[in-house]
Amino acid sequence: MSNIWIAASDGNTAQVLSYLSTDPSLVNAKDENGYTPIHAAASYGHLGLLRTLIKDHGGDVNLRDDDGDTPLFTAETVEVAQCLVEELGADWSLKNENGLTAAEAIEEDDSYPLVAEYLSSLALKETMLSSDAGVPPPGIAVNVRSMDEVAGELEPVDEEFKRRIEELASRPGEYSQEELRQLVTEAVHKHVLEPEERNVRQKD
Repeated sequence: MSNIWIAASDGNTAQVLSYLSTDPSLVNAKDENGYTPIHAAASYGHLGLLRTLIKDHGGDVNLRDDDGDTPLFTAETVEVAQCLVEELGADWSLKNENGLTAAEAIEEDDSYPLVAEYLSSLALKETMLSSDAGVPPPGIAVNVRSMDEVAGELEPVDEEFKRRIEELASRPGEYSQEELRQLVTEAVHKHVLEPEERNVRQKD
């Protein structure tokens, strides 16, 4: 027995549109597991159908299933993940019921490492931008008073770091998680920790 979820999984756009012409609300309808046609289209990599469901029929790209997973959590290729995030506006920072982002969940599952690396690169870019604004990256504890005293003197992230981040993000899958960790660690030490150490006065 066919339904809109099976049709979306099969990439049968004509049949999906037929269901939607009868009941437009089906675009965000959930099956017994909270799975939507958008989840199905994303999971099976049907990009044309994915765009149609969201752009033309008002589908919610961030709708969660019963586990709190958005369609981005189902992405099995970098192309699908890029389409969801860069074109359709999926929020890569959302967490599921286990407290994991899509990058963390996919990395933990260890099935689609290229997708995990691409999504991790987005988090890294945001971390670098936060550092550039004088905000310490997640996981770096900074004394609030000390940070206030030296915030005006922190050096901005230089253009070389920005260039390296953009280069890594533009070629997902060709770099390792270790490269990402090394780059952000280097940036944190150079632009957050070392400036603070230089500016904190030694007690008499």
